[in-house]
Amino acid sequence: MAKDMVDRGQLHKLFLSGKPLREIAKELGSTHGSIRTMIYHERLRNPLEWPVRVTYPGKSEAPVLMMHLYECEDCFVNFAVEDYDGIDHSATVCPICGTDEMLVDKGFGKFALTSTSTVNRGA
Repeated sequence: MAKDMVDRGQLHKLFLSGKPLREIAKELGSTHGSIRTMIYHERLRNPLEWPVRVTYPGKSEAPVLMMHLYECEDCFVNFAVEDYDGIDHSATVCPICGTDEMLVDKGFGKFALTSTSTVNRGA
């Protein structure tokens, strides 16, 4: 039987660890559906604390990267740079034109690497 109350702090910790929702539900004594619904509502309140998980074939096992996205309106290029505490973005410049005059801050977030297949081009 499912618990009436689930510890949101423990739910958050297990969610961020990457544990499957069915395992989280079992560990917290709840149901898969209840856990999924709780995460949905928490994500609506605070989307940065409850990121959407990337689950598809080809997903890399590499850790998620915190990145900051920029666009250069002069060169029409988008690029991302690492965005961790202590990184100074005041020196960020466009990789094409080398200036910051036309840079537009497009936000930040967690980026997931994906594996890519290689094409055999012959010997």
